[in-house]
Amino acid sequence: MHSKLVKLSAPFIWLFIVGLTVTFGSVAFVQSHKDSKGISFGLYSSKTLLVPESTYSTDKTDPRVLKIEKIFDKFHCPLAGYGDVIVAKADEHQIPYWVVPAVSFQESSCGKRTPKPAGIDESYNAWGYGVWGGNVKTFANWEAGITAVTKYFSTNFFAEGVTDFCEMMKTYTPPSKGSWCEGVNYFANMIDNFETE
Repeated sequence: MHSKLVKLSAPFIWLFIVGLTVTFGSVAFVQSHKDSKGISFGLYSSKTLLVPESTYSTDKTDPRVLKIEKIFDKFHCPLAGYGDVIVAKADEHQIPYWVVPAVSFQESSCGKRTPKPAGIDESYNAWGYGVWGGNVKTFANWEAGITAVTKYFSTNFFAEGVTDFCEMMKTYTPPSKGSWCEGVNYFANMIDNFETE
């Protein structure tokens, strides 16, 4: 019976030895292997993905700028002419280019209905940012407003992993009960899917 046990266990011992050889051989290979660019990597780990720099320029020929400008022109928005600023700030703060224009459509019909506190002709606040009760946050010009709002959405939502407008609404405009996020989602889709030709 002892000889039968030895005969039955021999293949398993052989498999164990082969397994160890392959494992340690792989480890040795992994530690010394470099890809074609000279970057070392491990067999059981993925190479670090590097996000390439944007291929877009933020000038008037950037397709994102063209989309925003065409939509602003179509709807006669006071923010027309600021598409390049919107895209540049979105890139700088790493948020989607359509966030700030979509919020402006929802909050003020893209700048047509901005809050105007007593004694001020224009608040340059198309986003409802810092507006509650009798309080109205004003900006010196559209660019200052775009900059502040883009930074706010980046810092308070996108940098924290919050990309759903219905989640943002809970902080940005709690009394909306869903209408704000539905509107912003609608305008975001309209902007992102707009055909410029």
